[in-house]
Amino acid sequence: MRRDSTTHSIQRTMGLEHVKQVFEKYGETDPMYAVLTNHARRGGKWDPEDFFAHGRSEIALVMQYLHDEQLAFTPDRALDFGCGVGRLTQALAPHFSHVTGVDISSTMVAAAERYNAAPQKVSYVMNDQPHLKLFADNSFDFVYSNITLQHVPPEPALKYIGEFLRIVRSGGLAVFQVRIGPHIAEGSLSAWWYRLRREHLRRFWQRLRGRIPYEMHFVARSQVEEVIAAAGGRIVDVVDMSRLQDGGSLRFAVRGG
Repeated sequence: MRRDSTTHSIQRTMGLEHVKQVFEKYGETDPMYAVLTNHARRGGKWDPEDFFAHGRSEIALVMQYLHDEQLAFTPDRALDFGCGVGRLTQALAPHFSHVTGVDISSTMVAAAERYNAAPQKVSYVMNDQPHLKLFADNSFDFVYSNITLQHVPPEPALKYIGEFLRIVRSGGLAVFQVRIGPHIAEGSLSAWWYRLRREHLRRFWQRLRGRIPYEMHFVARSQVEEVIAAAGGRIVDVVDMSRLQDGGSLRFAVRGG
């Protein structure tokens, strides 16, 4: 697919080109493994029913959490950001009138469409831009994202969070997971070292091990909070999802302003 120079330039500037490249490749060759990287399931060994059952289990826990915390919302339109093969999009469908899955990879979207068990309620779109301008303001009652923003470099990840709050309706909810780390000033030596380690060295190491060369990124909690406040959102809960792994992982629940 031909891309014009403007799109190419934007992607390089925002650091999304490699993210797209990796998931385009694995969306075509081994999409379920790329989404849930259980190494015993590599090479097309994920059973689709088992794969989508993981999604149903996750969404069931999320819905129970929202119920327990009394975080109500209108069950009309939902967005699954970083939908991949539709593992969570399909699981959200019974809870909403319509669910849209969006992903940076056209091959992932094509795989999601093949496994779409509820085409009357679920649709998929591809977006490889560092924004969500394909969606109008106040388009969704619920925005959900898990294990996606951690693969996106900090600058576009923070922009996407701001976009979540633009497209979610007043009183709606955005629930998203990010990996948390120290604030690294742009242009500093730390920023140079961060990019070298998180992008180039990690890609090399992953390839050397025969694994998917996707990147793992973090942002500072203070930066996330600043973006939310600037977008008019209100944090209603934060859950630590780290599970004793290296590096913090937080799930934010944010009300639309």
